[in-house]
Amino acid sequence: MRKLLFMLMCLFLSIPTIADAHTELSSSNPKEGQRVTEELDEIVLDFAGAIEELSTMKLMKDGEEVSLSQVQVQNKKMVGTPSAPLENGSYIIDWTIAGEDGHPISGKVSFSVQIEHMNEEKEAAQPKAEENKQENEQQDKEAGQKEDQTSSNPVTTIVTVLLFVILGVGLVLLFRKKRK
Repeated sequence: MRKLLFMLMCLFLSIPTIADAHTELSSSNPKEGQRVTEELDEIVLDFAGAIEELSTMKLMKDGEEVSLSQVQVQNKKMVGTPSAPLENGSYIIDWTIAGEDGHPISGKVSFSVQIEHMNEEKEAAQPKAEENKQENEQQDKEAGQKEDQTSSNPVTTIVTVLLFVILGVGLVLLFRKKRK
């Protein structure tokens, strides 16, 4: 009976840790802070674990969404295809995924595009874009943005309740046997 109790306690202590594991971004193309100097055909986000089809990404430039012709989720990867060549400037990939455990996780990857052959008219608009970028960065700092990992996971709650029930039954059986 002691072995059963020991096994139940080990199970109780290990399952919440496993259930709280989160899928994280393992790499991206472009990388965080990267300066892209050639035309970018696709944006690729690689995650440590499988992600759900409901996962999304948005590409932002100067606070405005840049159109992506498609976003595909493929096991541990999310691939976005820009609708048109990206103009010079600063960009943010704003992503949200649902990992294997169903827990929503979000994050951002910033990069810049600086292609030499872009025409000079677009370059003239850069000071305003930089000003907007600095305002957005200041707002992000003030808001203290971090990955959203505050949502509760119903699976974790159910598993925890079941473990308490199993532990309770095990203790009742243990004490009943001692009385006899």
